[in-house]
Amino acid sequence: MSNELTNKPRGIPFPRGVNPNPLGRPKGSRNAFSAIFVGDLTASWAQHGPAVLDKVAARDPSRFLGVCASVLPKDVALTIEARTGALSEPDMEILRAIREAIPGANDRQPGEVLNFVLEAVRAHSAPTVDGNSPGTAGKGD
Repeated sequence: MSNELTNKPRGIPFPRGVNPNPLGRPKGSRNAFSAIFVGDLTASWAQHGPAVLDKVAARDPSRFLGVCASVLPKDVALTIEARTGALSEPDMEILRAIREAIPGANDRQPGEVLNFVLEAVRAHSAPTVDGNSPGTAGKGD
């Protein structure tokens, strides 16, 4: 190495108070780059995105899951925990019992299971043909 390179002072390259570029970075230059980059990324995603996702999911499922998790907002986990955490353990036991009692409940969408339960409750509470209240048919005859 030459003497010039080894004798350079280390640390602050300019004396204090001296700005090598007094006008600073041109306004909007970083924004312009970001806008161009995001536009290019959007165009590339539109052309290749779904196919790339399919390939990654097939070849490396753990990486695919990692990418999915990295783009989700951090508060998603908190929202899910808050929704399920609000139920007491006895309430959770009731829900588990209902799910176990419904044929194929684990293979159905939650809304479909809820509709099944609502229809069953309505049918149970409906008046009978003989005019008796629900659950009293045949009693006291």
